[in-house]
Formats: sequence, C-alpha cells, structure tokens
Amino acid sequence: MRIGLTSLGMKGTPLPEAIERMVHFGAECTELNGRPGCHPDITWESQADYETAKKLLDEAGIVATSLGGYSDFAQTDDNALEAQVEGFVGYCQRAAKLGIPVVRAFAGDAKEGYSLADFEGRIIEAFAELMVRTKDLDVNIGVENHGRLANDGLFLHRLIETVASPRLGITIDTGNFYWVGHPPETVEKFFEILAPYAFNIHIKDVAYRDGGPVFVPAGRGVVDLPGLYRLLEKNGYTGALVSEYEGEEPYDKGTPESVAYLRGLRDGRY
Repeated sequence: MRIGLTSLGMKGTPLPEAIERMVHFGAECTELNGRPGCHPDITWESQADYETAKKLLDEAGIVATSLGGYSDFAQTDDNALEAQVEGFVGYCQRAAKLGIPVVRAFAGDAKEGYSLADFEGRIIEAFAELMVRTKDLDVNIGVENHGRLANDGLFLHRLIETVASPRLGITIDTGNFYWVGHPPETVEKFFEILAPYAFNIHIKDVAYRDGGPVFVPAGRGVVDLPGLYRLLEKNGYTGALVSEYEGEEPYDKGTPESVAYLRGLRDGRY
C-alpha cells in the first residue's frame, strides 16, 4: 500500500508548493483535490492545468491515487439533484484526464427537517445513474462516510449492495464514524462490513477529551489502525492510505507524524 496525504489539507497553497511539502512530509501518493481553486493556481479550465498537475506529480515521484470530488445527492428538487449528478460526472471526467483511478464522493449533506430515510432512495438512484453516465470512463467511485446525514456503515453497505456496480465502492475515513458519535465497537463493525468494498482510505485518529472525540496524529488515538491494516490486507486491498490530519496541533506537525506512523505500519514496525 502507498502512504500519502490529501492535498485538501493544503487548501489555498499553490500546487507546486503543496507537492514540495508532500515530498518533505514523506508522502508517496496523494488524493489530489479536484475542486477548482483548492490550489489557487489550478482551475481545471484549460488543458495546461492538467499537464501542469501531471508534470509536477511525476517530477516529484508522487502518485495521485484518488481525486477528491464533491457531491450532495440529498436533494428534494429534481433539478437540483440532476445538477449534482452532472457536476460529479465532471469530477470523473477530470480524474480520467489525469489518469487517476478513484474519485471520492459524498452521499449527501444533512438538511433541517429531513432524515436519511427521506433521501435514501434518491441517493441510491443518483449513484446508479452515475454508474451509467461514467461507464466509458476508466474510474471507480469511492463514497466517503462524511458529514452527519449518511455517516452510517449500514447505509453505505446497503448503497453499495443495491447499486451493485464493481466500480462503486467506499472511501473509508477512519475518524469520521467516531466524529459523528458512533461508539468504538460500532465503528469496528462498520470497518468489517465495508473493508471488502474499499477503494480508498483516509486516515484520521481520534482521542476522547471531555467526553467528545478530537482528531490527533495517527498512532496517538483509539482507532485500531494496525487492526484495520490487517483487515484491509485480508480483503486484498492494495490502494493507498492517505493521511487527512485535521487536529488541533499545526498541520505541518501532525501530518508528517501521521505519514511516518503509516509508513512504519506498512513496513512492519507496529
């Protein structure tokens, strides 16, 4: 497995500087953020942006293993839902042009007065439609356990099983289940049922302070990262482990510590 980090953690940083820092932090790969302007010099409006991104990554020896895409399929309005589906097709096209094999997706954001049950059918239909519209693109889609609406392993499992496409899988974020309030024993069960569908892994570690979860550098918290690593190996996962450090300590301190821990985990030191 390659070890790296998400470029979203350096939002606002020009891509050349961001990639230079990746190398300094010990990364081998990255989830390149696909939102225009995340890195202010990259708008994805011209072929030159694609060529620049590929050249910078190649020269640094950093592999883009996934593209950070954005979607919100929890929509009550048909036109709004169509706009979200078509917008995500654009992320998939972007990844295909860059030669990136996985696009990270979100199921949907919480809406006041609505529950997941209100949106589940529409979310599933949206992902099924995405599989049709992107069938000619050489990309997979990994749905992340993100936000407060759909951050539930049982729902994500139903989503993948119902759509039943080999190109639809999961981006497991190891900290987000804890952040939304699931207890550790439930999170471990979620990891078990989702690992066979994993296309992409975001690494966050979690500690509890004053009764609530906070993010800490990998290896310092309660997440059983060695156990997850063994589980992924058991299920044949060969993709990336990318740090997505969002803790209280400075990013430039927590991120290299997390990357070093993950390299040690991969190399058998833990």
